[in-house]
Amino acid sequence: MKTKLTTKDLITAGAFGAIYLVLLTVLSSVLTIVPILFLATPLIAGIILGTVYMLYATKVPRTGAILVLALLVGLITSMATIYPLIFAVVWGLIAELITAKRRKSAGALAVSYCVFNLTSMGPFFALILAKDAFLESCAGYYGEEYIATLDKLTPSWIVLVLIALALVGGLLGGLFGRKILKKHFVKAGITA
Repeated sequence: MKTKLTTKDLITAGAFGAIYLVLLTVLSSVLTIVPILFLATPLIAGIILGTVYMLYATKVPRTGAILVLALLVGLITSMATIYPLIFAVVWGLIAELITAKRRKSAGALAVSYCVFNLTSMGPFFALILAKDAFLESCAGYYGEEYIATLDKLTPSWIVLVLIALALVGGLLGGLFGRKILKKHFVKAGITA
């Protein structure tokens, strides 16, 4: 098996990246309508996007492929600040390390997705690092009642809950993707 990314791999990565990002954007947009669902985005997105990630990992089983996807997610979620990109790179590198010697293991891919799903935390960094400015910027879109509810739901320790939701969503999404894509794994020579 080749380990170096080829042009074809990068094109495939771009295509899967687009699918992943469109789904993440749609989910984030829809879930933002209700404050509690907005906070559940890392969980819900993790479960839904796990299958896309697992399929991507089987189609581009090369070193660096996961990092490329993390970079794409980081770039899209870093519109207001650089922190989502930095953390996406960190999570992408850790996910790469998890699969470094076990690219043919569906279990290792599922665990790597559990970590990778922390990239869905990108939009929450503004809420965590500059809560007042974030809430003020949202007031025009969602109204004062929405902002008051979101403010009540986001004490300083909420970041721990969001990280836990992202990890659980990643784990469930990875396991779900592993189950759904079992025949693709067999075809690609990936073991459970």
